[in-house]
Amino acid sequence: MKTRIGILTGGGDCPGLNTVLDSLVKSLASDYEIVGFYKGFEGLYNNSYTILDANFTNQFKFLGGTILKTVNKGHFSAKTGDGLTNEIDQEIINQAKQNYLKLNLEALIVLGGDGSLSAAFQLQQNGLNIIGVPKSIDNDVMGTDTTFGFLTAVQIAVEALDRLETTARSHERVMVLEVMGRNSGWIGLHSGIAGGANIILIPEIVFDYKKILEVIQKRYKNGKTNTLIVVSEGATSMDENKSYSNSGGQSSENLLGGIGEKITRFLNQNGLDARSTRLGHIQRGGSPLSMDRLLSIQMGVYAAKLVEEKIYGQLVCYNSGQMGYKPLVDCISKLKLVDPNGELVLQAKKIGISFGN
Repeated sequence: MKTRIGILTGGGDCPGLNTVLDSLVKSLASDYEIVGFYKGFEGLYNNSYTILDANFTNQFKFLGGTILKTVNKGHFSAKTGDGLTNEIDQEIINQAKQNYLKLNLEALIVLGGDGSLSAAFQLQQNGLNIIGVPKSIDNDVMGTDTTFGFLTAVQIAVEALDRLETTARSHERVMVLEVMGRNSGWIGLHSGIAGGANIILIPEIVFDYKKILEVIQKRYKNGKTNTLIVVSEGATSMDENKSYSNSGGQSSENLLGGIGEKITRFLNQNGLDARSTRLGHIQRGGSPLSMDRLLSIQMGVYAAKLVEEKIYGQLVCYNSGQMGYKPLVDCISKLKLVDPNGELVLQAKKIGISFGN
């Protein structure tokens, strides 16, 4: 009988999940049986699973989303927002562990972001062998330079900026693009620079509405009659809190959204012609770009390597062009945020991009 390995996808969907699944299954197929749990940890809790084989996963290897389905709520919500950790009820942990043992699993591989990896660590503390693979369009997982899904999300935002810029130039308008980024501004920063934004607003740098107005008015005086603004959903001004579009609902966290509209209203009230666009879940959907496909394949293969070598309690990481691993506990203690004084921010300022401060 082959050794059994469990795998699940937790948290928000993300381009590259199916690619990781496929590469891992192909890497382990000869010596292991892969148990795929449906809807993340809920599948482990409810004993809802399927046996994955390479003939099946190969059909979906570059499809967006996840063939195993996923949830970012339920019994295993390990994050309450803003990086705070929530202790999972011990009875829930015990039930998951019981199913893990009944299925005779050697290890559980978790594809997830900060919340899912924090839940995985709590399972690890209760005796499960865990290997984490960092998934996040926000690129906010500590320990790795890049998470799969991030590059695709950035490209989608850049394409949106390219289109908005033509409208902004034609109508001499201010176009505001709101992108995802609850606590980290990596999508906003990278897409803003690559997409030619004039103003980038991110959670790590508190902005001033008056400063935004001053920048745009100065551009007009210099003959630049259109402006592109990228704002992360979690960006805040010096005199207000984050903008929530929904409190509670089906998510364990308050849903962010609306800061782009707020900025647009302010600009219109001050005599400018401004329009706003919120990308929302468009950033999560669709197939991964080539670089995300490559990264996902590498991470799947490397996770398989850790299984074969029985190296558990680790997170697969990609740093300086090389695959490796770091202790899971070290990668969930805090989020990886943009450094307001970091090189990329300073480079952006050097070419005239304002951060509204």
